[in-house]
Parts: sequence; C-alpha cells; structure tokens
Amino acid sequence: MTRFSFLSLWIRLLIPLVLASLLGISARPHLVDQAFEMAHRAIESNSPSAASAAGAAAAISRAAARFPWRADLWELAGIYSLKGEDSQTAREHLQRAAAAGMLSPQGLVALGDARRLDGDLSAAIQAWESALRAGGSADELHLRLAQAHRELGSYPDAIADLQAYLKLHPTDAAQHYQLGLLLAAHQPEAALAHLVLAGDLDPALAPKIKLLQQSIASARRSEDTAYILLASGRALATLEEWELAAQAFSQAVKFHPGYAEAWAFLGEARQHINKEGLPEIQKALALDPDSVAANTFLALYWQRKDRSDLALVYLHTASRLDPDNPILQAEIGKALASLGNLSAAQNHYQRATELAPREATYWRLLATFSINYEIEVRQVGLPAARQAVIIGPSDPAALDVMAQVFILLEDLLSARRFLQRALQADPGYAPARLHLGLLFLLEGETSRARQELELARSLSGPDDVTAEHAQRLLDQIP
Repeated sequence: MTRFSFLSLWIRLLIPLVLASLLGISARPHLVDQAFEMAHRAIESNSPSAASAAGAAAAISRAAARFPWRADLWELAGIYSLKGEDSQTAREHLQRAAAAGMLSPQGLVALGDARRLDGDLSAAIQAWESALRAGGSADELHLRLAQAHRELGSYPDAIADLQAYLKLHPTDAAQHYQLGLLLAAHQPEAALAHLVLAGDLDPALAPKIKLLQQSIASARRSEDTAYILLASGRALATLEEWELAAQAFSQAVKFHPGYAEAWAFLGEARQHINKEGLPEIQKALALDPDSVAANTFLALYWQRKDRSDLALVYLHTASRLDPDNPILQAEIGKALASLGNLSAAQNHYQRATELAPREATYWRLLATFSINYEIEVRQVGLPAARQAVIIGPSDPAALDVMAQVFILLEDLLSARRFLQRALQADPGYAPARLHLGLLFLLEGETSRARQELELARSLSGPDDVTAEHAQRLLDQIP
C-alpha cells in the first residue's frame, strides 16, 4: 500500500473519533490515542520495520476491540498485521472488518495478500477480484492475479490478466515476455508479437526470445498446429519453463492424439514438474516403437530410477535409429559406467567426441569420466579437458574440469590457476568454489578451505551434489 493510501486511511479513521469527542463519547480514549500514535509513526516511516508494524497492529486491534463496530479500525489492524508478517492475524482482523462493514480496496488487497501467504490462492484471487471491482489499483492487481492464476494452472485467465495489465503499461518488457511465454504454450503464433516487442524494449531478453521466435517461426511453415506446439514446447523446455512446456505438449496431443513425439516430450516434461511421466512415454512407444524421442526419454526415466540396465536397452535402440547422435553415445557411456563396464563406457564417451569434435560438452564429459573413475587421467582426461578449454576458454565448467585433472595429477599450482580463471568467468560457479576449497584443504589452509566450501554450499541448491560434497568436506575439517 502506498504512503498516500495510508494517509487516506488515517483521515478516514480520525473523522469518527472527532465526532465521538464532539458528542461526548469517551470510551478509554487513552487506548485509542496510543494506538493512533503508534500507527502514525509507522505511517510516517516509508518502510516501517516488521516489529514496528506489528506493534502498531496490536495497539490498533486493542482499540478496535473497544469499538467492535468500527470496520475501519479492524481493517487497519489487519493491514499492519500483514506488514508485521503475521498473515493469520491479518486475515482474522480483515475478515472481522468485512463482517463489521465493508473493506476498502486497500483492505481487500491486503486480505488477498494474507490469503496468498496462507496458501489459499483461490481465496486470494477472490479478494483481489473484489478489490479490482471496488476500484483498487488495476496495474498491481492484474499482476497479482496473473501470477496466482499461473500458479493454479489457469493459463487463459493469466493471459487475460497480463493483457489487461499491458493495456495500462504497454512498455513493460518483462511482462510482454511473460505474456509471450504463456501464449507460446497455447497460441504460439500469437506469442510472436509480444516476444518481438519485449526484445525491442529490453535487448537483454534477446537470446531467450530468439530461441522461441526461431522455433515458432520455423514450425509455422508446416501449418500443422500440433507440430507448432511441439516446437514451441521444446523451446520452452530449453528455457527451463517446464510447466509451460508441458502445457504446450499437452495441447499438441489434444490436436493430434496419435502424435508419438508429442506424447514422449509430454512424459519427459511431466517428470520435471514432479509428476509421473511413464504412461505418456509408454503411449508414445506404443504409437511408434521406432521413435527416437520415446526410446531416449524412456531410457532417461529408468536412469533416474537407478536402473541403468533397463536404460541401456532403450539407449541402444535409440542409438541404432540415430547412430550419429553424440548425446546418445554419452548417455550410453554414463549407463555403462554406472554398471561397472568402464572400458566400454570410455569407448562411447570417445565416440561422442568424434561425432561432435567442436562441442566442448563432450570433451568435458570424457574428462569428467576419466576424473571420476581415475582412468588414464594423464593420457585421456588431460587432453580431453584441454580440448574443452580450447573450445570454450571462458567456460567455467571446462576450466573447473581442467583444474580437477591437475588436482589428481598433484599439480596444485596449475589447478589453482584454472580455478581462478573459472571464478573470474563466473564468481558464483559453485563447483569451482568446491574444488578451490578442496585445494586449500590439500595445502593445509583450513580457514580458507572452510570459507570456500561454505560458499559452495550456499551457492548450490539443498539437493545439489555440490552442496553434498561441500558438506562432506566441511565435516572433515577439525
């Protein structure tokens, strides 16, 4: 709520109290004075602390208890409770205000915010829509509604919310981009205008927009709606927009129920949003046993279940269908390595580099395999890591792998040099922080090691393998 809105509430609250004084009504006036003094101090602060807001809320609610019919007092108590980070009390006060009279647009916004914090998005939407009808700030409400509708999966409503917002703010690049993403999952061709405009308004968005634009524009030539949705969904997946990618693939199979590729991609996308994707992939394979996508995604499914033996069956089928695909060769190498067949695994990693000699990824994977299993580190790992760095001299992942090779070869000076280069390229690259911490441990610098390892842990997600390894090393420091 803006400072102006708070001052408006302040004036509304004072008027009944002045009238009460003129009429000779005196019900614990010192309590009311105290409440309003605390509220006034909070209002005068541009950003009151949670503690001061909570104090004001408590004082106002005590005053409201003396005037239970005063909806405006309960409303202000609710608003300050929300600022005091007590959503439950805020909701209770605001609901009492609604029962005593009518909430203002600001009160309805606050009630929606409290409901959202309580996890009840449907109730939040209901409150915000009431605020909109009551004349609340349209731009902030449309954004709140768009986010809530998107989280609930009500994508047509989210699209309508953003369209309404952009009528008021036509130069907001970020929201044009968000609308473009939503439309890409449902009406890809309609997404293009918003994506182009977003890129013109904010060139920093250009790389992401270019990927979507090219995918949709190229697929449009086919005039096949299902194929356009599949292409758009694949681009969304590349951007890690898995919820929207799943929507695009779901729309594709509605248009073309026999589209094996779309079913396969839908199954993969569902796994990325913590849903079971096996039935969709199995359906894809039943529709087309020779689908590379279906065989590949079924292999990935079994790899995630730690069933490399089953994964290999489908990886070999996919590789037979697409023998020049380096991704499949690398995945076969990974599966074979997990089963202990290291010689065969190495052959497949090397085959991947032969198929894509100018892509640093496959050289890095070969080097990582050599490091992890300590196989021919000098003969295989070092040349592979060097080639990855030649191709990507500013790639922190490649530089970090080179450092790992040198750590194994006990050349700590060279390892430090490459880790420093990796962190110059990306100071937040957690694996490089992890390996720098390891290097300091090996050199006996425990204080600096602890600092780097704690940083590696904080830069990684809680379930990230880097965080796990960092914690393991931290546990070894006395």
